[in-house]
Amino acid sequence: MQEYRVRMTFEGQHPIEMGCRADEDVVTAGLRQGVLIVSDCRKGACGACRAFLEEGQYDRLLDHSQHALSEDDEDEGWVLSCRLRPRSDIALDFDYPIDRVSRLDASRRSGRIVAIERRSPTVLRLVVRTMAAQAPLAWKPGQYVRLELTRAGVTRSFSPANLAGDGHDIEFFIRLLPGGAFSRTLRAMPGPGDMVAVEGPLGGFTLNPAGEHDLVFVAGGTGLAPVLSILRQLGAEQPTRRATLIFGAAQEDELFATADLQALQAGFPGLRVELAAEAPQASWTGFRGTAVDRLAALAQADPDHAGKHYYLCGPQAMVAAAHSLLTRQLAVPAGAVHQEPFSPSEG
Repeated sequence: MQEYRVRMTFEGQHPIEMGCRADEDVVTAGLRQGVLIVSDCRKGACGACRAFLEEGQYDRLLDHSQHALSEDDEDEGWVLSCRLRPRSDIALDFDYPIDRVSRLDASRRSGRIVAIERRSPTVLRLVVRTMAAQAPLAWKPGQYVRLELTRAGVTRSFSPANLAGDGHDIEFFIRLLPGGAFSRTLRAMPGPGDMVAVEGPLGGFTLNPAGEHDLVFVAGGTGLAPVLSILRQLGAEQPTRRATLIFGAAQEDELFATADLQALQAGFPGLRVELAAEAPQASWTGFRGTAVDRLAALAQADPDHAGKHYYLCGPQAMVAAAHSLLTRQLAVPAGAVHQEPFSPSEG
């Protein structure tokens, strides 16, 4: 796609330069690159984005109101930047000072909650859709972001469970904590619609691309979210690669994503899923014990366990126990064990 340079000055001073693709207007190009030119309607009706074209060419302005910009104004060199698609490098001057122009942090996105649903007695599934004016957030499976609930002004860190290629939507699994401000705000929401801010990505709990070794993932509680993102990547790119997921919780009704895992397995024949419940009901037919107990049983029965790579994510105590089991008791090289422990945020 052809891209032109746009040089903007404000009352003849403080130049800002950016690119503008041939299929976008100047205001949209600014939003994409974190430069918020003064605008309102973005439909050519209000005239707030009016500028003087000092240099450059365009074919014609997109449809707009004559009240916002008359033919005489255009003949004199005035344009509406929300209706202007350049056909060459251009220079624009805006008749207001530079301090009216805002800048977006490239790592920060504004968005809105578009789905909120209870997945277990203690876990919510939350889907955030970031604003279309900004490029979708890009992250590597396993990384995390900082999520701010704008209404309450509280921020916590969570890992996306989906893949960055899903457009502007980001899926989270969030544990509801008693007494927590973040949890309290989520509980009080009547449904989707609240504004949020997303900052990131952060963290290095990502899949090591080197080698073709078998993989074992151990997830406790909402530690499943980054693991699920990694598994979705593997299922899309290497569906025959052998991987085992051990997902554990205190009770079976806290194993909140079994339907997601079944859907993933349907297209990922190399994936084996093991569920563990520490204190289940009498009707539970799966493994009774912790995720670490199940890891121990599987590893001890596998003569090749030391040649696998392990990814551990969940509560600190679970991750510490699994790491100790693998490196101290089962002689797995420390470099083959990757971990992401977390502790609940208070308040």
